[in-house]
Amino acid sequence: MQELNATKMWSALNDANKARARVYVEFFRSIERRFGRDAAIEVTREAVYNWGRTLASGLEQHLPSDFQGLCGSFAFAPDEGRMFSPDVSNCSDQRLVVQFRTCPLKSGWIEAGLSDEEVALFCSMAACADYGTLEAAGFKVDIETWQPGQEGCCNLCITTP
Repeated sequence: MQELNATKMWSALNDANKARARVYVEFFRSIERRFGRDAAIEVTREAVYNWGRTLASGLEQHLPSDFQGLCGSFAFAPDEGRMFSPDVSNCSDQRLVVQFRTCPLKSGWIEAGLSDEEVALFCSMAACADYGTLEAAGFKVDIETWQPGQEGCCNLCITTP
């Protein structure tokens, strides 16, 4: 019974993230129709970044070099890695390098019928949430977002400034 509840909860969380992906598209399309593509990209990036900043609470406890702790609190959150399937290639006292193999946002955009180029654009805009979160917590992050023809999703290199 407990396994069934955990499965239902994970499914609901995954579906909520896919719904968030569709909300990004609807906001973006509305802004694009009224103000043009460049403005839509700029506004979406800014809004997603600012939202990401609100998620930083608690991550600062891993400064300046507890990247193992950050790995658990960020890379493997919220479900011990099931949703984003993190592949950690480096976790030392200088950095955390992780590639997310799966992403419910990317899956949501694919399921919504977006082209590969649109999915890549939305991945780059969604990455602003991670920039906002990690920068607000005091970390430096470089993100290589998914591009057509690549496997998995985003690659993050997190360090201290």
